[in-house]
Amino acid sequence: MRFVCPQPVSWSEVHCALTRAWEESEREGPPPPKPLILAGWISTNDVEKAQRWQETVAWARAHNLGRLVEAREQDGYCVEAFTTYEVGPFGGPLHLPWSFDSKPTPDAGSVRTALAVLVKDWPTIVGSEVGRMTKPLRLTGKKRRRLVVEAAAEQAPPWGGWDYLASGEERRAFTRLRSAINQAIAPLEVDHIDFEPSADWTGLLE
Repeated sequence: MRFVCPQPVSWSEVHCALTRAWEESEREGPPPPKPLILAGWISTNDVEKAQRWQETVAWARAHNLGRLVEAREQDGYCVEAFTTYEVGPFGGPLHLPWSFDSKPTPDAGSVRTALAVLVKDWPTIVGSEVGRMTKPLRLTGKKRRRLVVEAAAEQAPPWGGWDYLASGEERRAFTRLRSAINQAIAPLEVDHIDFEPSADWTGLLE
């Protein structure tokens, strides 16, 4: 079996520890690489996961924090052979003809309209609980199917964390969230939602 990267929860713990160390050093240089967990885990293949983890290890060693990453292979995601295909929205190969159609790239006006809908009606779309601790920022990706959302770093979403899903029934809350977003911006759709936790959160609703 070949080691790819740590399991998502363990990778999240590493990233949190590295981020704390980076902040305590007065944020010298770029922050640690973002872990490929939650939507990032689903939407990437093994080669991409392994590359991001190696970037994380290199960053940690460059900042004399190698001790925080060296033991994580004990809690690893391991495979017999790395997957290399482009990953589709449900974790499988993107271009299987019986599973996926080629997605068109929306025009700029449609993207602006969709984002405006999200910004205007966000608490109604995602619910007041999540709406108080998040706000949509932009639609990105080659076909604008990735939504970036700012989140209150000190708050916890109902599905577990900003960069991981809980193992129980709570994880369904994330599925419902994405479904509600897609209903609001139809015919556009998002496959992935990336949360950017902010320690300086100022977007909470009154």
